[in-house]
Amino acid sequence: MAGTVTARARTGLDRLAALARRRFSHALMSDTKWRRLFIALEEAGVAVRWASVKFIDVADPKPMTLPTERALYPPRPYVDTLEFGPIELRAIEWLEMPAVVLHPRGSGLPPRAIPQDLDGAEAALAARGRFPLERRREALHVLGYRR
Repeated sequence: MAGTVTARARTGLDRLAALARRRFSHALMSDTKWRRLFIALEEAGVAVRWASVKFIDVADPKPMTLPTERALYPPRPYVDTLEFGPIELRAIEWLEMPAVVLHPRGSGLPPRAIPQDLDGAEAALAARGRFPLERRREALHVLGYRR
């Protein structure tokens, strides 16, 4: 059945929720808010496609292509990503969109610098609701949890 969470998946979601309760004092983003954030960025058409994402159960941040609305088709607590497959939205500790992404080109060529429209992203998100955004010098940071 499309749109339902299996018992095995529910166990994984419960494990993540327990981990989040142990490590953090506040959850600032819900599954629904993460979905709204990704949809708002896509619908606004702003030139922001890449981010670093830090998962609550992984030590280091990972590069990630921002998911589109089409990637939100799995059951509600998940998003399908190019890099990791389906991930639990509640596993995202934070997401950071850099002002410039260095995109590898291979064959010994230097990476290509791709600017991202952080002003447009910030405006699009401000127009769609209240998100825990922090503008840093060279990035737009979205905080999922607070310690």
